[in-house]
Amino acid sequence: MKVLKPLFCLILVLPLWGCEELEELLEEEFDVNVSFNRQIHIDIQPTGDPTEAVNFSESAVINLTNAPELDEFRETNNRTEVTAININRIRYFYKDVAGNENTVVAAEFQIPLIVAAPDVFGTPQVNLFEAATTPNPNIIDGDFTNINSLLNNLTGFSTLELEYVGSVSDNPIEFTVDVTIDATLTLEIQV
Repeated sequence: MKVLKPLFCLILVLPLWGCEELEELLEEEFDVNVSFNRQIHIDIQPTGDPTEAVNFSESAVINLTNAPELDEFRETNNRTEVTAININRIRYFYKDVAGNENTVVAAEFQIPLIVAAPDVFGTPQVNLFEAATTPNPNIIDGDFTNINSLLNNLTGFSTLELEYVGSVSDNPIEFTVDVTIDATLTLEIQV
Protein backbone atom coordinates (compact mmCIF):
# COMPACT_ATOMS: atom_id res chain seq x y z
CA MET A 1 0.00 0.00 0.00
CA LYS A 2 2.94 2.32 0.73
CA VAL A 3 4.08 2.07 -2.90
CA LEU A 4 0.64 2.74 -4.32
CA LYS A 5 0.15 6.09 -2.52
CA PRO A 6 3.11 7.87 -4.18
CA LEU A 7 2.25 6.33 -7.54
CA PHE A 8 -1.38 7.44 -7.18
CA CYS A 9 -0.23 10.98 -6.23
CA LEU A 10 2.05 11.08 -9.27
CA ILE A 11 -0.82 10.07 -11.55
CA LEU A 12 -2.97 12.85 -10.09
CA VAL A 13 -0.26 15.49 -10.43
CA LEU A 14 0.88 14.63 -14.00
CA PRO A 15 -1.98 16.51 -15.72
CA LEU A 16 -1.12 19.62 -13.69
CA TRP A 17 2.49 19.72 -14.89
CA GLY A 18 3.43 21.55 -18.06
CA CYS A 19 4.98 19.76 -21.00
CA GLU A 20 8.50 20.98 -20.13
CA GLU A 21 8.39 19.53 -16.65
CA LEU A 22 7.10 16.24 -18.01
CA GLU A 23 9.90 16.15 -20.64
CA GLU A 24 12.51 16.77 -17.94
CA LEU A 25 11.07 13.90 -15.94
CA LEU A 26 11.42 11.62 -18.98
CA GLU A 27 14.99 12.66 -19.88
CA GLU A 28 18.25 11.66 -18.24
CA GLU A 29 21.72 13.08 -18.79
CA PHE A 30 24.93 11.09 -18.52
CA ASP A 31 28.57 12.08 -18.87
CA VAL A 32 30.64 9.44 -20.67
CA ASN A 33 34.43 9.54 -21.01
CA VAL A 34 35.48 8.61 -24.54
CA SER A 35 38.68 8.37 -26.57
CA PHE A 36 38.91 8.99 -30.30
CA ASN A 37 42.02 7.54 -31.94
CA ARG A 38 43.25 8.49 -35.41
CA GLN A 39 46.48 8.03 -37.34
CA ILE A 40 47.75 10.89 -39.48
CA HIS A 41 50.29 9.82 -42.09
CA ILE A 42 52.88 12.28 -43.45
CA ASP A 43 54.87 11.37 -46.58
CA ILE A 44 57.41 13.97 -47.74
CA GLN A 45 59.00 13.04 -51.05
CA PRO A 46 62.62 13.97 -51.88
CA THR A 47 63.35 17.42 -53.17
CA GLY A 48 66.55 18.37 -54.98
CA ASP A 49 68.21 19.25 -51.65
CA PRO A 50 67.93 16.80 -48.69
CA THR A 51 68.39 19.67 -46.20
CA GLU A 52 65.47 21.64 -47.63
CA ALA A 53 62.60 22.23 -45.20
CA VAL A 54 59.20 21.10 -46.45
CA ASN A 55 55.78 22.18 -45.16
CA PHE A 56 52.90 19.76 -44.72
CA SER A 57 49.26 19.70 -43.69
CA GLU A 58 47.22 16.53 -43.13
CA SER A 59 43.96 15.98 -41.30
CA ALA A 60 41.69 13.37 -39.81
CA VAL A 61 37.95 13.53 -39.24
CA ILE A 62 36.47 12.31 -35.97
CA ASN A 63 32.82 11.31 -35.81
CA LEU A 64 31.75 12.31 -32.31
CA THR A 65 28.67 10.11 -32.29
CA ASN A 66 30.47 6.83 -33.14
CA ALA A 67 32.52 6.30 -29.98
CA PRO A 68 32.47 2.63 -28.93
CA GLU A 69 31.82 3.78 -25.36
CA LEU A 70 28.35 4.92 -26.49
CA ASP A 71 27.29 1.48 -27.75
CA GLU A 72 25.81 0.36 -24.43
CA PHE A 73 23.54 3.42 -24.37
CA ARG A 74 22.40 2.86 -27.95
CA GLU A 75 21.64 -0.80 -27.28
CA THR A 76 19.28 0.03 -24.43
CA ASN A 77 17.73 3.16 -25.95
CA ASN A 78 17.86 4.35 -29.54
CA ARG A 79 16.78 7.87 -28.52
CA THR A 80 20.21 8.90 -27.27
CA GLU A 81 21.59 12.28 -28.31
CA VAL A 82 25.01 13.84 -27.74
CA THR A 83 24.26 17.28 -26.27
CA ALA A 84 27.74 18.46 -25.25
CA ILE A 85 31.40 17.60 -25.70
CA ASN A 86 34.39 18.67 -23.66
CA ILE A 87 37.90 17.88 -24.87
CA ASN A 88 40.10 16.98 -21.90
CA ARG A 89 43.47 16.29 -23.53
CA ILE A 90 45.27 15.24 -26.69
CA ARG A 91 47.77 12.37 -26.57
CA TYR A 92 50.09 11.56 -29.47
CA PHE A 93 53.23 9.68 -30.43
CA TYR A 94 55.31 9.18 -33.56
CA LYS A 95 55.76 5.82 -35.26
CA ASP A 96 56.73 4.18 -38.55
CA VAL A 97 59.49 6.74 -39.20
CA ALA A 98 61.55 6.17 -42.36
CA GLY A 99 63.84 8.47 -44.32
CA ASN A 100 66.38 11.15 -43.46
CA GLU A 101 67.68 10.52 -39.91
CA ASN A 102 68.34 14.23 -39.29
CA THR A 103 64.73 15.27 -39.76
CA VAL A 104 63.26 17.53 -37.10
CA VAL A 105 59.51 18.18 -37.12
CA ALA A 106 57.94 21.44 -35.95
CA ALA A 107 54.16 21.17 -35.97
CA GLU A 108 50.87 21.85 -34.24
CA PHE A 109 47.40 20.39 -34.03
CA GLN A 110 44.59 22.63 -35.21
CA ILE A 111 40.86 22.26 -34.77
CA PRO A 112 39.31 24.55 -37.39
CA LEU A 113 35.76 25.09 -36.17
CA ILE A 114 36.16 28.71 -37.25
CA VAL A 115 38.23 28.86 -40.42
CA ALA A 116 39.58 32.37 -39.75
CA ALA A 117 41.02 31.44 -36.35
CA PRO A 118 41.33 27.71 -35.60
CA ASP A 119 42.26 26.60 -32.09
CA VAL A 120 45.97 25.73 -32.13
CA PHE A 121 47.80 23.29 -29.86
CA GLY A 122 51.56 23.39 -30.42
CA THR A 123 53.95 20.46 -30.14
CA PRO A 124 57.66 20.74 -29.30
CA GLN A 125 60.26 20.35 -32.07
CA VAL A 126 61.73 16.85 -32.04
CA ASN A 127 63.97 14.64 -34.10
CA LEU A 128 61.52 12.11 -35.54
CA PHE A 129 63.79 9.07 -35.21
CA GLU A 130 64.48 9.85 -31.53
CA ALA A 131 60.82 10.66 -30.81
CA ALA A 132 59.69 7.35 -32.32
CA THR A 133 61.70 5.44 -29.70
CA THR A 134 59.91 7.13 -26.77
CA PRO A 135 57.41 4.67 -25.31
CA ASN A 136 55.25 7.26 -23.51
CA PRO A 137 52.83 9.43 -25.46
CA ASN A 138 53.19 13.20 -25.56
CA ILE A 139 50.30 14.96 -23.81
CA ILE A 140 48.64 18.28 -24.52
CA ASP A 141 46.37 19.05 -21.60
CA GLY A 142 46.24 22.81 -21.94
CA ASP A 143 43.30 25.14 -22.09
CA PHE A 144 40.48 23.74 -24.23
CA THR A 145 37.95 26.32 -23.01
CA ASN A 146 37.57 28.06 -26.37
CA ILE A 147 37.12 24.92 -28.46
CA ASN A 148 34.77 23.36 -25.90
CA SER A 149 32.67 26.52 -25.89
CA LEU A 150 32.50 26.54 -29.69
CA LEU A 151 31.60 22.84 -29.81
CA ASN A 152 28.79 23.30 -27.33
CA ASN A 153 27.35 26.33 -29.13
CA LEU A 154 27.04 24.45 -32.41
CA THR A 155 23.76 22.66 -32.88
CA GLY A 156 23.66 19.24 -34.45
CA PHE A 157 27.43 18.81 -34.52
CA SER A 158 28.62 15.29 -35.21
CA THR A 159 32.15 15.54 -36.61
CA LEU A 160 35.36 17.29 -35.69
CA GLU A 161 38.36 17.86 -37.98
CA LEU A 162 41.83 17.55 -36.48
CA GLU A 163 44.65 18.99 -38.60
CA TYR A 164 48.37 18.35 -38.14
CA VAL A 165 50.25 21.25 -39.73
CA GLY A 166 53.95 22.04 -39.74
CA SER A 167 57.27 21.49 -41.45
CA VAL A 168 60.16 19.06 -41.49
CA SER A 169 63.77 20.21 -41.61
CA ASP A 170 65.08 17.52 -43.97
CA ASN A 171 63.71 15.19 -46.63
CA PRO A 172 62.64 12.63 -47.65
CA ILE A 173 60.74 11.52 -44.55
CA GLU A 174 57.69 9.41 -43.87
CA PHE A 175 56.03 9.02 -40.47
CA THR A 176 52.73 8.51 -38.70
CA VAL A 177 51.31 10.52 -35.83
CA ASP A 178 49.11 8.30 -33.67
CA VAL A 179 46.78 10.76 -31.93
CA THR A 180 44.04 10.24 -29.34
CA ILE A 181 41.57 12.86 -28.18
CA ASP A 182 40.19 12.16 -24.70
CA ALA A 183 36.84 13.84 -24.20
CA THR A 184 33.70 13.78 -22.09
CA LEU A 185 30.41 13.52 -23.96
CA THR A 186 27.13 14.51 -22.33
CA LEU A 187 24.31 12.26 -23.48
CA GLU A 188 20.63 13.00 -23.23
CA ILE A 189 18.56 9.84 -23.08
CA GLN A 190 14.81 10.02 -23.44
CA VAL A 191 13.27 7.36 -21.28
